[in-house]
Amino acid sequence: MTQQPDQTPIPLPRARVTVKDVAARAGVSTAAVSQALNGRGALSADTRQRILDAATELGYSPDRYAAALRRGRTLSIGYVASPPLDPVREATQAQYAMRQLSALVDAAAAHHFTVTVIPYARPELLRSARVDAVYAPDARESDPLLAIAAAQSIPVITNDLPLPPDAGMWIRTGYEDAATAALDLLAASGATNIGLLTGEPGLPRLEIGESVYQQWCASRGQAPIVARVDAASLELAGSIRELLLHGVDGLFSFAQEGPRLFLDLAALDVVLPRDLQLVALCLHDCALNRRLSVTHVCVHPELAPALLFPELVNALETASTPNSPVVLPWELEGGSTTRATPSRIRRDDGVPRASVQANVP
Repeated sequence: MTQQPDQTPIPLPRARVTVKDVAARAGVSTAAVSQALNGRGALSADTRQRILDAATELGYSPDRYAAALRRGRTLSIGYVASPPLDPVREATQAQYAMRQLSALVDAAAAHHFTVTVIPYARPELLRSARVDAVYAPDARESDPLLAIAAAQSIPVITNDLPLPPDAGMWIRTGYEDAATAALDLLAASGATNIGLLTGEPGLPRLEIGESVYQQWCASRGQAPIVARVDAASLELAGSIRELLLHGVDGLFSFAQEGPRLFLDLAALDVVLPRDLQLVALCLHDCALNRRLSVTHVCVHPELAPALLFPELVNALETASTPNSPVVLPWELEGGSTTRATPSRIRRDDGVPRASVQANVP
């Protein structure tokens, strides 16, 4: 018996509801529909509601991208990742960049934006990129990208690089204030000879931390004591010995987080003196720092996209100058590695609030 082919008709895709359909259902012009849907115009309350009801009944959803193109916008933001520094640091740097990019994608999607990735080594691609703005978190004043963006009238968003109001907006990540708070806490704990453990130059955040430390030492008349550690921690033992030979009684670890520092030192059979006070920068392992009772200062660069987007979108829609800087939160949390413990220092509005109390053994 020959099997007959399935004769069930295939349903045709439903035609997209247009503004004209809504206008016909409500008995108004397409201009009136546009005014009602965008909350503009001098329509009566009854007319506006009739249009909104018609749109709901028909299942109308506006084509955001078509509307954006009519206004000369693309609903896309560019992202420029940092250039790779060297093979050893490349993996760590890539992980950091992916966290930033993932946060940007999530924030962009929440505002109906897409993300266009632009290679750091090809800034000229920005000339043909269809983007409303470009986020270059690690941009420097000398980067060609800034000049290209200015020539194309594309707003730029940077981290810790102040920009003129007409050039875009910048993010104050909190590295400067957090580093100062950490050093102040070590001093409040009784440390008089504070050293800095940092990484090799190249990353802006490391340069910010070292600059803050140098200025802090100069303001207090202390000779700076800086030791560097490579990304693979091969030089860590030597760096710690160098600091101890200089008689440091307080250490600010800006290159390695507390858990990683203790793990690497244990692998090298190196034990920090019990009377050495420590504050570590924290980017990832805040919960683990708490469990290990490491005094740490947390910064949150990954929060930048979610906080910058409302200001950016408002500036784009109103053709206004965005408010800048966007200030990110940071926290200084006490542990057993300092004698003085902050009850908790948190800054989420640009104003540090703290109380420091003695940590009596």
